[in-house]
Amino acid sequence: MSPRAKSTAKKTAKKAKAVRRPAAKAAPKAADQGSASIGDYLRRQRNLADKSLRKVAEQAGISSSVLRDIEKGIRKPSQAILGSLAGALRLSADTLNLQAGVLDPQDADESGVVLEIERDPLLTERQAEILIELYRTFRTVNDDEF
Repeated sequence: MSPRAKSTAKKTAKKAKAVRRPAAKAAPKAADQGSASIGDYLRRQRNLADKSLRKVAEQAGISSSVLRDIEKGIRKPSQAILGSLAGALRLSADTLNLQAGVLDPQDADESGVVLEIERDPLLTERQAEILIELYRTFRTVNDDEF
């Protein structure tokens, strides 16, 4: 076999191997569906805020590849990352924790009130924190009485 024929045969073999490789990553496993749903939620919120993935990642202090993996459901976000993303997207940390399955759904009624307090544009951040703390104290006291 001539050197040129050998070279052509090698190239053909390499192309055949390349075709056999899987082109796409496998879908997330069933155990990862919680992280996929938080990823979907984050992507929707990012799109609603009309922010790029890179901009949100920058504001949250994480790399864009980490945020991309979270949105795809490949990576599960830590509490710290969820908190940072909440700030970047101007969402309640409780809302993200509820979506991620970290917060007990029975506390969802509380997180709804907390979310509305945090959304109020007339309250300063400190005023909202005080109001939320007061609200939680009242709930605890009233829960102990019943």
